[in-house]
Amino acid sequence: MSGKKIKRVPAKKIAHKIINECHIILAVLDARNPEGTRNKNLEDKIKESNKKLIYVLNKADLVPVKILERWKEIIKSENPEVSVVFVSSKHKKGTKILRDNIKKYLQLKGIKEGKVGVIGYPNVGKSSLINALTGKKSAASGLVAGLTKGEQWIKLTKNIKLLDTPGVIEPKDEDELVMIGAFRYEKIENPVEPAIKILKNLYAFDENIIKKYYGIEINNTEDINEEFIEKIGKKLNYLGKNGIIDMKRTAKSIIKDYQDGKLNYYPMKVKKYGQKRGKNIEFIAKYLEDFPFIDDANSIISHLSDISELSNMNIKQPIIGSKKIDDVVVVISFGEKTADSGRKKVEEYARNNNISLYSTGKGRCGGNRLFVGVGESN
Repeated sequence: MSGKKIKRVPAKKIAHKIINECHIILAVLDARNPEGTRNKNLEDKIKESNKKLIYVLNKADLVPVKILERWKEIIKSENPEVSVVFVSSKHKKGTKILRDNIKKYLQLKGIKEGKVGVIGYPNVGKSSLINALTGKKSAASGLVAGLTKGEQWIKLTKNIKLLDTPGVIEPKDEDELVMIGAFRYEKIENPVEPAIKILKNLYAFDENIIKKYYGIEINNTEDINEEFIEKIGKKLNYLGKNGIIDMKRTAKSIIKDYQDGKLNYYPMKVKKYGQKRGKNIEFIAKYLEDFPFIDDANSIISHLSDISELSNMNIKQPIIGSKKIDDVVVVISFGEKTADSGRKKVEEYARNNNISLYSTGKGRCGGNRLFVGVGESN
């Protein structure tokens, strides 16, 4: 560390500085979700400024080539003047093609001293792209918006330099945060609108995606509205009181499947957590049958930690499961390596089993970590 104080500049200001000062702008998109990681307002400003716009579909190694080509076709149909390049910064693939595109444009325009800037949403791989292009760790990686050490230019070639501060595009609203996966579905207050936007984007890409996933016929994008969300809710049997479709639950289900990669632009094999877990928690639950404070997770933790049989147990694999006791459902994680892992597994279990948790707690039973969630079935 040099000891120099890092200055923070508003992310919006950095992005506009890049547009003003650079001849070429690299708009980095996540190849797995290009539409969700685009900012069309900023793209329009780049076009208005008569600067060369190159879309970089990063993480292209994770997407089938035919899907990448389809995205290229869609983007080019909107503006034939832009370039679209597929890149894997991690494996340094496509970087030569990107360099050649940059050189070709500068030569065509007679620009002898070219300047290149990089913009994009958090987590699309802007810093990794800069590092892959320059062959060294120049840009600061991470999700910190507005991080800069002043105006630092790196030589890309003898006559081309690249601004090493990525322009972080800050999402304008909650819907955009949902689209890029930066805002989890559990926290969304009004999930119907972003769910509609997700379905419209999927339909625009391929008219058969929604039909294949939900088994519901659809004729045009105008049909994707609140009534269509109701149809999905009916198909999923998400009924609330008096047989009325639970719109929030249905919309959150759509967003969850989208964020988890199940409902996607192309079929994905979603990786499961590597370590196996036992599901039978009867050996723990038997100590809770007559426990008077069953609706309080911390009381349960305190009670279980005093039981010597549990404290002396040496288990081979973590255990996660639930037990309905009286009017509540108790979810228990036993034997995880960390408390945070136990918390995540309990929350994930509750989501997958439609359990609303209202009390959680962590502790130990001897050498075994314990995390408990208490809630009720939806």
